[in-house]
Amino acid sequence: MEEAAGAELVTAPLQDAPAPLPGRQLAEALHQEQYPALIRFLLLNGASWTAAQDAAQDAFTQMCAPGLSIAHPKAWLRKVAWRSWVKQKIAPEELCSEPPEPHELTMRWQTPAHAAELDEESRTVINLLRALPAKQRAAMAWTLDGFTTEESARAMGTTPAAVRQNLTRARTALKTGLNLDSGAERTAKEGGR
Repeated sequence: MEEAAGAELVTAPLQDAPAPLPGRQLAEALHQEQYPALIRFLLLNGASWTAAQDAAQDAFTQMCAPGLSIAHPKAWLRKVAWRSWVKQKIAPEELCSEPPEPHELTMRWQTPAHAAELDEESRTVINLLRALPAKQRAAMAWTLDGFTTEESARAMGTTPAAVRQNLTRARTALKTGLNLDSGAERTAKEGGR
């Protein structure tokens, strides 16, 4: 199934796609840069620290498969790692169901260094992201990793309109959770009192 994920991304390239490179060569070149970003992506999707590490490593391992060529390695890594994480959480007969919801809504950092990297506001934002419904969380995670709406939709197997709708809902929920009202909304509320 993971090989099919790579094939999907290679057979449906984005505009001006680079030539596919051998997976093992990509894995070696991208590991140092993309491994932490991949873990962050999975954490934002609701994975635990250890599950994110396992899924990220599994994606890099699958990237090294003989004969595999990948045109869009960053998107491929995220899609394969996400699928690996979902397989960890969902029984084989439930693979077509919705992504799993996180068991806890608070981040548990493995070392003091991990916790020190984030200030209180960052922790609050991450906890709010983890509380979002799975599709909103996924759309936001792809966007935060720098992917366009079209790239996110292709990787998530949905339409750009659905991604935009989930992003809008996620942003609204985050604004509400952070008590961030726009100036117009604040003025309207104060004027109505």
